[in-house]
Amino acid sequence: MCILSKRKAIIQVNKLFKRYYNSVLKPEEFSEVSDFISEKRNTLSVFSAMKFFWSEETKRTDVAPRSNPELLLKIKEAIARDRQKHISKKLSFYQWGLRVAAVLIIALLVGHFLFEESGFSEMPEQTITTPPGAKTSYTLPDGSLVWLNSGSTFSYPVRFGKTREVKLIGEAFFKVVKSDNPFIVSTQYGNVIVKGTSFNVNAYTDVNAFETTLVEGSVAFKIKGTENEVTLKPGEQIQKTGQGYAIKPVETKYFTSWKEGKLLFNREPFPSFVKKLERWYNVKIEYNDPKLDEIWYTGTIEMESISEVMEMISRAAPVSYSFNNKTRVFTIKTK
Repeated sequence: MCILSKRKAIIQVNKLFKRYYNSVLKPEEFSEVSDFISEKRNTLSVFSAMKFFWSEETKRTDVAPRSNPELLLKIKEAIARDRQKHISKKLSFYQWGLRVAAVLIIALLVGHFLFEESGFSEMPEQTITTPPGAKTSYTLPDGSLVWLNSGSTFSYPVRFGKTREVKLIGEAFFKVVKSDNPFIVSTQYGNVIVKGTSFNVNAYTDVNAFETTLVEGSVAFKIKGTENEVTLKPGEQIQKTGQGYAIKPVETKYFTSWKEGKLLFNREPFPSFVKKLERWYNVKIEYNDPKLDEIWYTGTIEMESISEVMEMISRAAPVSYSFNNKTRVFTIKTK
């Protein structure tokens, strides 16, 4: 390899590791980084690429190191199951809210953790859980694709029958394979029924909000506990409101860009903007001035760290922020 080509390769690796460290890798980029890390001959290159970020992290005072005992336990359990049952399922993780060495440890697992299997004879159902700050994509038994957003839980049967029913708590984007067997996404708000289409379902339980956004195809939504059923057209969204449910036309990219590793906002109310940041970066953000509820945000977040985002907010609005090292909470105050 000539010197120029080698230099380009080093630059490309550094760019990928920067995106990796800032939690904005796409699925195909994550696979590339993971394969690179797995090669023993690249040990020094990995160390060199990450050394800069580690050094910067240790100098920072605004964000304290975080541990995640629950995630560590899941990792250990997954490793044990993998050894015992030789499970070969792979999840393609492309968003991480963890830092420094923990990130590399997780990368080497290549997605074997967070795959929960209860035993086919007792409960023929598999569950995928993504903690705050993480994303995953997965292929279902029928070939349908699912992208699962942070803080979400998704369950599906080992084998689909005449009805392909799955369960969702949180947010997911679906690309469903066409079939005569209906595909049903069951949520606490009701069921989304499709045959073959692309759509996004937002059904988190902590905010009592529901959205289904149709990109292509056709879906029907049946409200829980009723016989009421409404059908969406591409570019339409059904949303839970104070009075019930409403359908409106939307630009779908603002509700599906998260699966590509970025957040797009168009006049996003400050409360929901903050909630999305908390899930995206696995942090806690507090504010107590009701005037901030009247603020809207428009823009794109892709490679920025949480500190850069907080700095951006303080410059775009008359607010300041602080970080408590003990509670690990960001506090936003009006100036």
